[in-house]
Amino acid sequence: MTSIADINLILFLQSLITLLAILDPIGNIPIFSSLTSKLSKKERISTVNKSVIISTFILLGFGFFGEYLLILLGITMNDLKLIGGLILLIFSIDYVLGRNTNYLDKNSETNLAVFPLAIPILAGPGSISLVLVMSGLFLKFFVIIISIFVCWCSIRLGSGLLKFLGKDGTQAISRIMGLLIGAVAIKLIREGIFELIQ
Repeated sequence: MTSIADINLILFLQSLITLLAILDPIGNIPIFSSLTSKLSKKERISTVNKSVIISTFILLGFGFFGEYLLILLGITMNDLKLIGGLILLIFSIDYVLGRNTNYLDKNSETNLAVFPLAIPILAGPGSISLVLVMSGLFLKFFVIIISIFVCWCSIRLGSGLLKFLGKDGTQAISRIMGLLIGAVAIKLIREGIFELIQ
């Protein structure tokens, strides 16, 4: 017989894996490396740290207060599941077919930590939509903190991981993450439609 603790653990692991799939810590390494390639080692570390801190506060803000914003705007959770699912689906297709990285040419050292590193690479529409539909404040907090920490670790160790996995390896992982995100997107859309019909 499944206990409440088992259900909570399963929900935590599902949420953690899904958010990590969206954040794609391995697949984002080439983007972070490319954007910060012209910076010194000290500037690169500082930029990465700032982007991680900014994205953490953005995700926590939407995770904790996003529900009140929805109430203020008259948006239901079903509406959010549907639009969130559609956004995640588009996001997943982008991952599977190849990410659009045209913004890499707009390398501004001044605001690099904010855009595009924090927004939209880490705190993008996919991750924001997910934290909004997650249930439980404690679950949201720990899932966001752990996921961002994993991203920070992978980015800091990026050069070594890139050499180990190679370009084909990182692209393959991104494609797999895209498939996982797509499956979650379909699940959210299905739940939204089912609850809307009820």
